[in-house]
Amino acid sequence: MKSDTALYRTCVYPLAIFMGFSILLGVGGSLVEWNHPDAPWWRRAPEMLVYPLQTLVVGWWLWHVRREVEWDWNLRACLLGVVFGMVGIGIWLVPYFAGWIPDTGNGFCPERIFGEGTAATYAEYVLRFLRAAVIVALAEELFWRGFLMRWCVNRDFPQEVAIGTHSWLGYVVTTAAFVFIHSPVDYAGAFCYGTLTYILVVLTKRITPAITMHAVANAIMGACAVGLNMPQLW
Repeated sequence: MKSDTALYRTCVYPLAIFMGFSILLGVGGSLVEWNHPDAPWWRRAPEMLVYPLQTLVVGWWLWHVRREVEWDWNLRACLLGVVFGMVGIGIWLVPYFAGWIPDTGNGFCPERIFGEGTAATYAEYVLRFLRAAVIVALAEELFWRGFLMRWCVNRDFPQEVAIGTHSWLGYVVTTAAFVFIHSPVDYAGAFCYGTLTYILVVLTKRITPAITMHAVANAIMGACAVGLNMPQLW
């Protein structure tokens, strides 16, 4: 049985580190941002610096604790995660494709900073996809399903709760938390997606299908953002 310390190292710290960078960008970004032609690139778009650093630092931590994670890979369960990911992100994207959410002109677009076809632009996109499909999928699902869902069942010894143990409190808390870390325009999609993820974990009693689901969903969203020129998606 995983120790309490190991549970926090593997399931809580990755998302805590990730959110730390997000808070840094949210608070410090506005202080250093200078939208001027003479400004250095990292001041014109602080996210182009923070996102890669966030990806590399959280990725390093996940690699550092990889042997402490209770991996439960199963091909059939993960294939089910692929299906759930496609359905979940399909529901999420409906308002965008239907035109119910207007394009604000904002979003991740390194071409505006580094120019089209430059090495820096390609590097930003590679790291952005790595962040979305790998780092976010691992850090979030390890926290939501590996820690928070279990903590709602047994707050003293969450590590003793089996993955996928159902509780209405666990469903409400994890789904609500997942919804509220996203933008208000995505609340409906996040609610449907979070509900599907909860069902998947309860059905399979495994965490890796949820990670697979999240990776597939974010990869599809990223592909749509780049391929269909919809940077507002991410």
